[in-house]
Amino acid sequence: MTGETWGKFELFVHGIDVCQYKRENIVTTFQWNLIYIVDWFSENLKHILSDEAFPLPVEGQNSIELLDKCLLFESDNDDEFDAWFDTKQEWEFSHSWFSNRAGSFLPDVFFRRVSGEIEIAWNNETTYSSEEITFINPIGIEYIPIGIFDTIIKSFIEDFLDNLLLNSKNKSDAKEVHKRIKELIIK
Repeated sequence: MTGETWGKFELFVHGIDVCQYKRENIVTTFQWNLIYIVDWFSENLKHILSDEAFPLPVEGQNSIELLDKCLLFESDNDDEFDAWFDTKQEWEFSHSWFSNRAGSFLPDVFFRRVSGEIEIAWNNETTYSSEEITFINPIGIEYIPIGIFDTIIKSFIEDFLDNLLLNSKNKSDAKEVHKRIKELIIK
């Protein structure tokens, strides 16, 4: 089913494609097995839309600053340090799709609710630099209304699932994926 879930993906925020990059002087639209993005959003949309505060006692204006401030934490107590790191990492996994990139050149982007908006923040100046990847829009922080974000992400997931059901050669696998993801986004 891998070929059936492969495709191009663009994340436009106020006219900026966050995922577009350049390699060997060729501007490229992100392409990969999109099931990884669909799975990640399906599992984590509830965390993104939640009005839960950032879980660690640091100050910052956005996700990037909060995470940078977390790196300043020091402790001689290994358990305390590990607990801090685990909390930070758990938040990152549920607010950035980066851990679910599966070997692709997906940019590191954070999604966080701030009042009635979703903050979309990224800093990819050095992400994949060893692979000579340069993101067209390497740094940004944008805010969009929560309702628009929720609608767009759910529409993306629904379109993906509809196309999978329609075009899959293995209907039983497609139905299983459809059911699993639908159950995740309904929760």
